[in-house]
Amino acid sequence: MCRVVLEDGAGRPRGDAFTLRGSHWCNVIAVTPSDEVVLVWQYRFGTDSLSLEIPGGVIDEGETPEQAARRELREESAYEAERFDLLLEVEANPAIQNNRCFTYVAQGARATGATGFDLQEELETVLVPASRIAALLDGGQVTHALVRAALEAYLRRRGHSSSVPSDDLGSL
Repeated sequence: MCRVVLEDGAGRPRGDAFTLRGSHWCNVIAVTPSDEVVLVWQYRFGTDSLSLEIPGGVIDEGETPEQAARRELREESAYEAERFDLLLEVEANPAIQNNRCFTYVAQGARATGATGFDLQEELETVLVPASRIAALLDGGQVTHALVRAALEAYLRRRGHSSSVPSDDLGSL
């Protein structure tokens, strides 16, 4: 945490603010040859609940965002893909944070074997037809703001402007 002393345009004190300095991170929208999106269920400590997300995580020192995206996809879902295209770069919360989130689309994702969870991770991989992603968003199943932003951008790029009614969600 970092303390910032605020001043107005004339240099008069306006109080203090606090910011969080953190690592950049990445997310991956991995799409299989069958047009399914690789999602993961992950326990989140902050909300004390399971969260339906795309694979992702912290960009380690010395890694490029794409290298981290490749690693996180493999570690969290046991999927790999040859091609990664940058879809979105956002500031998660610029009011108090300095880091960015880079979202990639990985086409042709294929299962490769074992995951490599971090010590505090345990995830379950779920394949969802890309045609059902809008319904998951509209139905409130995806609540992580950065994941929602990424999936919305992905759907816009794919040309999906309409969604499936929320009563047609079924179960995962």
